[in-house]
Formats: sequence, C-alpha cells, structure tokens
Amino acid sequence: MNKRKYPKVAAVIDIGSSELKLRIAQLRKGQICDLDRLVYPLALGHEVFTEKKISFECIREMSHALSGFTALMKEYGITQYRAVATTALREAENRAFVLDQLRVQNNLNVEVLEDDHEKTLIYSEILTSLKAANALAPGCSLLSFIGSGTIGAAVYDGNAMICSQNIPIGALKLHDMLGSIQEKTDDFSTVVEEYLESMLNYQNISQFEIHNVILTGNEMELIAQLCHIKPKKNIYAIPVKEISRLYRRIRTMRADKIAQYYNISEKSAELLYSALAIYLQLICKTDAEQILSPRVDLWDALMRQMLIPKQKDVYWEHVRDGAISCACHIAESYHCNRTHVDTVRRIACTIFDRLKPLHGLGPEQRLILELACILHESGHFVSVKDHLEASFDIIRHTDIYGMTNQNILLAAYVARYNEYIVPDFHSMEYTTMSEQNRIVIAKLVAIFRLANALDKSQKQKIRNIKVKLLDEQMVVSAESNENLSLEKWAFEQCSTFFKDVFGLYPVLKIKQNLI
Repeated sequence: MNKRKYPKVAAVIDIGSSELKLRIAQLRKGQICDLDRLVYPLALGHEVFTEKKISFECIREMSHALSGFTALMKEYGITQYRAVATTALREAENRAFVLDQLRVQNNLNVEVLEDDHEKTLIYSEILTSLKAANALAPGCSLLSFIGSGTIGAAVYDGNAMICSQNIPIGALKLHDMLGSIQEKTDDFSTVVEEYLESMLNYQNISQFEIHNVILTGNEMELIAQLCHIKPKKNIYAIPVKEISRLYRRIRTMRADKIAQYYNISEKSAELLYSALAIYLQLICKTDAEQILSPRVDLWDALMRQMLIPKQKDVYWEHVRDGAISCACHIAESYHCNRTHVDTVRRIACTIFDRLKPLHGLGPEQRLILELACILHESGHFVSVKDHLEASFDIIRHTDIYGMTNQNILLAAYVARYNEYIVPDFHSMEYTTMSEQNRIVIAKLVAIFRLANALDKSQKQKIRNIKVKLLDEQMVVSAESNENLSLEKWAFEQCSTFFKDVFGLYPVLKIKQNLI
C-alpha cells in the first residue's frame, strides 16, 4: 500500500491502565487537526494493582494491538511519534521485560512517564485551555487529575504553581484495593470515605484558600453527562451541588444497580463510584461552588510539543517557573533565610552560566542547582547538629512541581555539602548511581559550595559579582566595604574541590573603598 503524503504529521501512543490509545494528527494553519484515532481496551491496571505484574497473555495481547497501531502509523508515513506509558506500566514489577518485548516485537521505544512528569504535562494543558477560554477566576486554584492509579493535585496562584503533591491511589486502584471489603459490610461507602480521608490528607494544600477547583480524569465526561452539563468552549462547568447530589444518589447502590439505573456498563459504574468519592473528598477541602473540567488529555500536550516546536520552550518555562515557585514556598515553610538563599542562588547561576564551555550541562541541571540553593537551609528547621543530612532527607522526600524523582534526588545531593565536606564517590550510596549522575553532582556541588561560601555570614556583604575564566584560574571579582574574613576563609576551603572538578583554581578579588 502506498503511503499517503501528510506534511507535519505526528503520532502519540498512550499505554494507559485500562486502554491503549493511538492518535495521529497534523498541523494545519497553526491548528492541530486529528487524522485518526484508535482505542483498544486492555485491563493492564487491574492486573498490576492486584498481581503486581503484567501477565504473558496480556503482553501478547498488547503487542498484537500495538502492531495494528504501528501498521496504521506506517500507512500515514509517520516519522515522529511518542509512545508513553503511565501508572500501570510504571508500577509493574516486570516492566523492564515488558518494555523489552515491545521494543523487540513492535519496534517501539516506550517511555514510562514518572508521576510528576505525567501530571505536569496535563496541568500545562489545563492552564492553556482555561486561559484560552478566559475561564480562570482570580484567586488560588486547585488543579487535580484523577487517573486510574494515581491522584495529582497542585495549587496555582494565578502566576505559577505554589504546591504540588501526588498520591498513589486512583479510581481503578481504589476499587481493586477495597473491592474485597464490599462483600463483608453493608456500609461500604463509609469504608471508602474513611480510607480516602486518611489518604487525601493534603496538609500542604489545605493551607491555601482555594477559590477555584479544576478537576480532570477519565470519568469526568460521564459525570458531566449524568449531571446534564454540556461543555462550553470545551470546558464543563459543573455545580458542586450537582456532583454531591449524584454521589448521594449512588452512594449506597451496588455497581450492577448503578449500571442498570444509568444504562452504563458495570465497569463504568464501578469506576464512577470510586471517582465521585475521590472528587467529593477534594472538593470538601475548598469553598468552591462549581468545578471546571477542561476536555484535555495527556496526549494533547505531547502532540503539541511535537507539531509546534516552540511549545517545548513554553512548556519548559512553565516547569521551571512552577518548580522554583514551589521550592520557594517549601523553603518558607521551613523558615529558610530567603535573602540568603536568593543570594546563593544568584551567585551559583552566575558561576554556572560563565562555566558553560567547561561543564557541558544544560537548563535541566541549572534548575537542579537552583532548587538545591533554595532548599539547602531547610534542614536547620529539623536539626542544627545534623542539618545537612536533614536537608538531604527533606529535599529527596518532597514533591516539587514538574521534577522527576531522579532530579529531586540530585538536588538533595547537591545541597548536602558545605565547606567542610565533599562527596565521597567511593561510599556505598554512590556505588549504584550512574557515572553520569556522579559527574553532574560533582560539578554542581563544586559550584554550589563556592556560591554558598560567598555569603557564609548570611549578611550579603558582597556586591556586583563577576566571573572571568583564565587559563588556570577562575577569577571571581566583586565589591565590598565590609569584613570578609569569614567569606574568604570559606571560599578558600571550597577551592580545592572546585579545581579537582574543573581544573581551574578559584581566585577571589574584592574591590574596596567604594565610598
């Protein structure tokens, strides 16, 4: 069969918890237009949530379905695609084997998205949709995506994200986890509600006054239909009282009765109940009278980035702004010295940018360095004696908007060192780490320690810092009229490790008598 000619065309394959999806789209006059869509139901999530792995039978069925997807992609002459997987494959104990089989059998390189990455892509589409429709009211907004196996929630203050959390529970996982209890109690709804209340203890989110609630998820379209709400500008606006009424109506009904009452499948009924229970728990923590639900999907963000190249930069700026804003709010909650961390961050970025010809790192590593600078003092809130280890533990266990677990861990390692200690890459904790990550940590630690040393007194004594690279030196020049004995001592303590990493010896030159 001859391939059709479609300029600027791309495909997204989404391997979800309950279905495989293919979308083929084209850019026409700046708009993304669908050419084809395929959906194949497959209960990956149910297997993983109950058995912890994907069976051989399911792998064979998945591979067969994906063969149909790739055949259609070939017919369209697809040269660029992204194949992604979310919760089910992310949590499968045999995911490495599954990914290998898909690579061998289907010639597909499947990317398993981390929880934060998946949610951030969806949040970016939510905000794009709401801003385009001018539908976002002033005040803090709670954005939440309820998937089959996870719940993500973030707070947006109108400019950037200020809080982000993920909980490993979703509509399908909730049903599979608690389903066995249903036969043993006449009040199953209370069991579900109590369990969710204990799981959804969003202490960080509840500190904000939430005026707007934006909810998305696989069951939202069905909920809107059952509440007799039609979308306007591709956004559902559903009164909270209608959602509450719907939940009260089905709260004590079994799935088969819900299915019969609303003329839906029993599977949809089971997930409808679980999703409504989760939504109500989230809504009750706010004073919102209605919820907004844009009709967006994970693949919208992926397709936009492939077909409109500048969107990658737009998305990155969204991630960076959200991560820094979120980290600053976390630092504030641990009573970090804001002026000090801002100073260290500014100096560190100045050194990083000047060292570009030597370190070979990019924007992602620069952001890791910034997060380490912002949060390096958090451990003082827990322990003065072991504040470095406390900072390390706080950072690595903290959700930061848009950041993968790997990058958060790297930021924690960078923030762990001061002028007294340097990384010991022979220690046990580093033996399982890739050489590339060890090199990144070494470079960022060398920069961070120098930057932190230049405000050792935390009194911002140094101004107008400039960095110049010479053959064997990195000269840091600045201005100050104050006593810099402490800063000079700390700077000298950090110089040896810096030279070991970059091959340049740092020299500090201070211009005085400026008055």
